[in-house]
Amino acid sequence: MRFGRKQSPDGRLKALARKIEAAAQKDQERARKAREASRLRAVAAAELHTLCRTLAEALNGLLASPLVELSPAEYSAAAFREDAPGVFQINVSGRIVHLEFHATEGPSSTEKLATPYILEGAVRAFNQELLELSVIPEQHLFCCPQGGKLNWVWFDVRSQRTAPLDRERLLSLLERLM
Repeated sequence: MRFGRKQSPDGRLKALARKIEAAAQKDQERARKAREASRLRAVAAAELHTLCRTLAEALNGLLASPLVELSPAEYSAAAFREDAPGVFQINVSGRIVHLEFHATEGPSSTEKLATPYILEGAVRAFNQELLELSVIPEQHLFCCPQGGKLNWVWFDVRSQRTAPLDRERLLSLLERLM
């Protein structure tokens, strides 16, 4: 009803049809964004595993016998599950870098980091000495899609520092454990 005039039944019907079409388009767009986020998450998880695998292979290539183990040894985007956490571990004789991640509730989030992210988790590095002290250093882990790239970053709550999770960061975590 506008300005005291009644809308004709056909006018109401047409208005409702337009609203239904608009809602259907919104639903389709929401579903498309969810599918795209799921695809990006799977690719990001596979990229993180590749980063870990190439580091483990490079280190083992320099050792007399392979001592660096990556678990799981193989991983692909098809192995990613939206409803379950992903875990990768680099193990060097009980010295462990543990990477854990899971999907955000929506297609992306900014709840814990100002930059939008699609995966969140933690990176921990520990050895027997740290376990005995009940000290397991942990940084938050995020995958942030930016400019067509999937960027893994870590965030230290204590220092409020954010930096890329790359080969150099993994090397420095392993060096601290030796």
